[in-house]
Amino acid sequence: MRTEELLKYDNQHVLHGLSVVGQYQDYIVESANGVMLTDTDGKTFMDLSSQAISVNLGHGRQDIADVAREQMVKLTYAMILRGFVNLPSIELAQKLATIIPKGLEHFMWTHTGSETVDLAFRAANLYWKSKGTRKYKIISLYNAFHGTLRSVTGASNVNKGVMEEVPPAPGHVHIPNYYCYHCPYDKEYPGCGILCAKFLEYTIDNEGRDSVAAFIAEPIQGPGGFLTPPPEYWSMVREICRKYDVLLIADEVMTGFARTGKMFAVEHWNMIPDMMALSKGIVGGYLPFGALAMTGEVLEGLSGHFFPGGSTHSGNPVCCAVASKCIDIYVNERIPEHVAEVGKRAKSRLEKEFLPLPHVGKIDGLGLMLGIEIVTDKKTRGLPAPGTNELIQRRGKEKGAYFRVMQNKLCYSPPCTITQEQSDRGLDIVYSVLSQLKAQDLT
Repeated sequence: MRTEELLKYDNQHVLHGLSVVGQYQDYIVESANGVMLTDTDGKTFMDLSSQAISVNLGHGRQDIADVAREQMVKLTYAMILRGFVNLPSIELAQKLATIIPKGLEHFMWTHTGSETVDLAFRAANLYWKSKGTRKYKIISLYNAFHGTLRSVTGASNVNKGVMEEVPPAPGHVHIPNYYCYHCPYDKEYPGCGILCAKFLEYTIDNEGRDSVAAFIAEPIQGPGGFLTPPPEYWSMVREICRKYDVLLIADEVMTGFARTGKMFAVEHWNMIPDMMALSKGIVGGYLPFGALAMTGEVLEGLSGHFFPGGSTHSGNPVCCAVASKCIDIYVNERIPEHVAEVGKRAKSRLEKEFLPLPHVGKIDGLGLMLGIEIVTDKKTRGLPAPGTNELIQRRGKEKGAYFRVMQNKLCYSPPCTITQEQSDRGLDIVYSVLSQLKAQDLT
């Protein structure tokens, strides 16, 4: 009865983002520990999505909570707007600089991934303004997700533009993404010549190299379904951006902090962007926090100019202290290495056991960011009908697991601290759901 009453109140009084207003879930999460969630009816189920792919270090860690409490007692809030400084902000910058790819050791603190991307766009515009140019256009990919703020939704195209405001923020251009399974050029890798990367050069040239400020992309597309680019993609994109004097922004909001088996996903390709957007894993989902990392060259271009970004809790001392603690955990507990090991076995199981299933078309991703593409049949690679994701998520909950199904892809992304035994148990649940899918379920 308690759950029913709470859900009724929620439906009438609380609006939920990224969902149809008034159409919400029928259960309430009350507590969590490790990889397990407990609802208000006392039922437990595995969190196989790390919620918003953000609880990288698992739920309910006492050591992280202790750091937050200690910092709250010592210094709850001291702003860093208008040039003011607090100690935890500096200490975090020093610590983050020890793990960030070399050259990106300059930071601005934020609250969310959306805000971080917004600041990256502002920094790009101001950088080129300081150089005396009129560059303002931002190029991004189809099927991309870079946040929900009005200023960044123009760069997001997941769900075919449903994120965009009308009228949209100006200056955004989209190009085809790296989606080999459904190649927009109807080519096959590697004979395609990596046209998805080469098309960036074509677009910059045709939009006008003097008008394009930056290219932004996720190293692995997240809400688009955990899509991994061809091996050559990022090195080609990096070279094109250098050739045309376009800033390269890597959106590591979802991929950063061990998720892919490296501390940062760009390390898989030894690629250094001009800016990197961070959030989610930087605090393990324990608090709202993010960071924009940039090269010394970008910082130099901004120096001496008023920067119109930041907000009240930028550099919040408690958030900074928790982020510093999380970095210690990632390093001391060798979380990236653990993810690489557990993820390797998980992907092997997916390819051997899941791929033969009649409605599994492709396995994608790296580390513990693995995507299972669901199709109506393997020959046509047809997309399931709308509502299939809710059906799969409901069946997963019934069997004891929380899934995240984005479009037609079941995304396997449990906390990075999941044990091998727990991961196998979670995959068993996923298999039990997907193996029972019928053609009528997808149409």
